[in-house]
Amino acid sequence: MRIILGNAPIKNGNRGCVALTISIAYIIDEIMTKAGLSYELYLSDSQYNDRKIHEILIDDRKIEFKDCRYPIGISLKNTIGTIIKNIVKGRDLNIFFKADYILDIGQGDSFSDIYGFRRFNSIDRIHRIANFLNIPYCILPQTIGPFKNYKVEHRAIKSISNASYCMARDKQSYDYVVSKIPSLKSVKEYIDVAFFLPYHKIEQDSSFIHVGINISALLWHGGYTRNNQFGLKCNYQNLVTEIIDYFLGIENVQVHLIAHVVGAERTIENDYAVSYDLWMKYANPRLKLAPFALGPIEIKSYIAGMDFFVGARMHATIGAFSSGVPVVPMAYSRKFNGLFMDTLRYNHLVDMKSDDNRACLEMIFKSFEDRYLLKEEIVHQMNTTLMIRKNELMNDLANFLKL
Repeated sequence: MRIILGNAPIKNGNRGCVALTISIAYIIDEIMTKAGLSYELYLSDSQYNDRKIHEILIDDRKIEFKDCRYPIGISLKNTIGTIIKNIVKGRDLNIFFKADYILDIGQGDSFSDIYGFRRFNSIDRIHRIANFLNIPYCILPQTIGPFKNYKVEHRAIKSISNASYCMARDKQSYDYVVSKIPSLKSVKEYIDVAFFLPYHKIEQDSSFIHVGINISALLWHGGYTRNNQFGLKCNYQNLVTEIIDYFLGIENVQVHLIAHVVGAERTIENDYAVSYDLWMKYANPRLKLAPFALGPIEIKSYIAGMDFFVGARMHATIGAFSSGVPVVPMAYSRKFNGLFMDTLRYNHLVDMKSDDNRACLEMIFKSFEDRYLLKEEIVHQMNTTLMIRKNELMNDLANFLKL
């Protein structure tokens, strides 16, 4: 069986996207192993650009995959060049022609125009390819929408309608699809697959209360436009420093700055660069800079050692929740609200699009005081909602793959 996994990067500074790739590859391998079947896995966004066999290592499990390139580009100009290359080489096009199934994870939240038309076009092309080649495809659990542009929304609805399965990772995404395509039978609400990412808890000094803070460099710089692209009501930079100041003001608290999007260069997305600058500026022995982590499993393992966590990267907060750490997600889009408040019924969230600094701080500080109650809620959801949704995902994916 040949399976193409689309919009699933493995060499990417955004460890949240990589967490999705590793998690869904782990689930696919678990399903195929249980069925006793061999398979070939291709990643269309692995960025290896070779024909070698690569490996994802999770504990004692080794998941093999190969790279494949899209037979069309993002723009018309890129498409013409890509088609010419495929005519000459034929390798990638041949992989798509022989594929039995296509699975798309959409980089988690990019099946939307929130990041611009080019990003959506890049995400949506695998749906167009699958439809053109008549390959059964499944939209894996992800955020669907929002859409501001009618033309983009129209294309998204067409792609959703042609999918064998449409798996929403939160209630708001599910409700959106149902409202736009009432007759669609293939849509169902699941959960973000990163909740099932394995980890190994890294223990910290028990003489301190350990508070983890994840700073989004993208929000710190005002978005890609550098002009409050996401329409935050709060002042994000001031909010971050006020959070740090508050926790450093508590004598037995140790604060950890934990990056979730990392890279070797100073880019608008690099959380590590912003965290490093703040760590240097404060020069406080109780403010720690978490180690530069090579992968999402390592980051989640570090987060698991916290007693409380605050973050603006959604997969950093998922890492906290799914390892039992009391967490306050800092929402900048409805993907947070839909997942945590609607699907998980977890109301300990600040919405930076509607809350000012004072409201955000009050919620964070109160949640810190009530962190043991938050932990009880998390454990309950892990034993109920998360377990149920994982079983549903496994069963429905097996049905899609006709196992």
